[in-house]
Amino acid sequence: MSRHTTFRYCLDPTVEQSDVLARHAGAARFAFNQSLHLVRTALDHHKTNPEVRVPWTRFDLINAFNTWKKSESAGRVFAVSSDGVPEIQVTGLEWRTRICQQVFEEAAVDCARGLAAFSGSRAGKRRGKRVG
Repeated sequence: MSRHTTFRYCLDPTVEQSDVLARHAGAARFAFNQSLHLVRTALDHHKTNPEVRVPWTRFDLINAFNTWKKSESAGRVFAVSSDGVPEIQVTGLEWRTRICQQVFEEAAVDCARGLAAFSGSRAGKRRGKRVG
C-alpha cells in the first residue's frame, strides 16, 4: 500500500517578477509561432523546389530560429549618416538580449514535438482519431 501526498503552491511574484514572467511567456509564444511559420514557409517553397530543406526536428528548428532572429527580416533600422546617405542596419530581434536564450530553444523544441505528434497521427502511429 502506498500513500501519496499532494502539495499546492501559489506564486506571489513581485511586480518586477511578474513583468519578467510575462515577458518570458510572451517570448516563448512568439518563438513557437515563428518556428511554425518557418516550417510552413519552407513547406510552401519545398512544393515548388524539392531541394529546399524543411526544418522539422528540434535541432533544425533551433538553428533555423537562431538564424532568423539575427537576420534582417527579424528587424532592421534605417540610419542616416552625417552626409545624408540612408543605410540599413540589421538589428534582428532587438529585445532578444532581455530574454533567456533557453526560452527560444524550448519553444522550438515544443514546436518540433507538436510536428512529430501531427506526423505520427497522420501516419496512424498514434492512438486515437487521425488528424488532418
